[in-house]
Amino acid sequence: MGLVAPPCDGQQPTLKPLQARELVLAASAVTAVFGAALLGLHHWAESSGVKEAVSDTVPGFWGTLPSAWDHPEPNYLVSNGIGEFWSVLTTVPIAGTLLTYQGFKYQYSAKILRIYLLTCGMYSLAFTAHLTLQKVVFSTTVTAVMTNALLTFAEFSPVVHRLLESVALRGSIVFAAEALLIFTVATLPYALPANGGVWTLFIVQAPGVFLATAFAAVLTWTAKRRQEKDTYSLVMLAGSLLSSAMVLSYIECNIGFEIASSEFWGFPWIHIAIHVLEQMGIYIFGVGVAALHEMLLMKPPREGAEVRWIGYCVPFLHCPHAPGVELLDAGNDASPVSVAVSEATSVSGQVSDASTEEQRGRPIERQRSQSQLSEGSPKPDGHPTLSRRRRDKTPGAIAPMKQAEPQEPPH
Repeated sequence: MGLVAPPCDGQQPTLKPLQARELVLAASAVTAVFGAALLGLHHWAESSGVKEAVSDTVPGFWGTLPSAWDHPEPNYLVSNGIGEFWSVLTTVPIAGTLLTYQGFKYQYSAKILRIYLLTCGMYSLAFTAHLTLQKVVFSTTVTAVMTNALLTFAEFSPVVHRLLESVALRGSIVFAAEALLIFTVATLPYALPANGGVWTLFIVQAPGVFLATAFAAVLTWTAKRRQEKDTYSLVMLAGSLLSSAMVLSYIECNIGFEIASSEFWGFPWIHIAIHVLEQMGIYIFGVGVAALHEMLLMKPPREGAEVRWIGYCVPFLHCPHAPGVELLDAGNDASPVSVAVSEATSVSGQVSDASTEEQRGRPIERQRSQSQLSEGSPKPDGHPTLSRRRRDKTPGAIAPMKQAEPQEPPH
């Protein structure tokens, strides 16, 4: 007897699989919004008469140069109002927007939506940081990125080891890590002799990325069920992309500023490769976290949830039914399973009541024996299993059952 989704008439509709055009529309919409903002800033800077700032001795349109957070990309080369043009373009929150769209489409839990919305927020901060080169915005961006990682750890780390099921232990780790993070971001970029902001990004992010990727690889290797394999392999893929970005970040820290050039409008290919890998990795990580919660940790799991791919390259978690949708029994004319359980409970309760009355000395009339019926005794009226109680003339009294009188043998 299988469980099926309820019919669409008057009940929750079935959620359709994600289509490529939905992702294209969502990405196009967020790109158009941020692109319009950049275009407006460009015209504003051009009309303000501020000259280009191509050296550390010129403060630039936003007045933030020189900056410890400066990246290996020529500043204000493409536009007078945009500090690091290519870095700004690749920090438009596309990954966060795609994840948030899916989160609301499939009605993921609040735990997942918090991570998705924070992803949008941290990319918006990165967009602003590369735009203005403002040190406070850069510091806030790095803090938001790592806070998102710590939030994920706080909610889902028990899958790694049962010791992390302790809320106190996870809370202590998160609190200590957050305090260390804030102290590092506030001091390290300005303590290093050169390129302190770029080195701080690597030092703060790389250890956690490498460690999480290793744990994901172990979980993938030891997974037994298909749902576990699909989930952990997604997280491992995301970790591999993010780890690749960290390797490039280390290379950029060492030679990025040396190879920076104003050719091709100052296109910083290493830094752009880092941003692209990070967008891809964060998107896949977001899908993996949703699969982890909706398929493995939620009790009961989302009915019919599974990892699917668009064009073999874009994963998403498909949930055909809304959370909490009532399942129906396919073997009983689509009647609710809860009704069947209720009926079974009711019958069990009736039998229990009958046994209780019999133990209290309240006799219940039973069917006559076949021999008695064959001798012409009348059949009792009432329910086929529990007959009616016969009462005597005294109100409320229960008449005892009469014994059959023995018949004399014929002479």
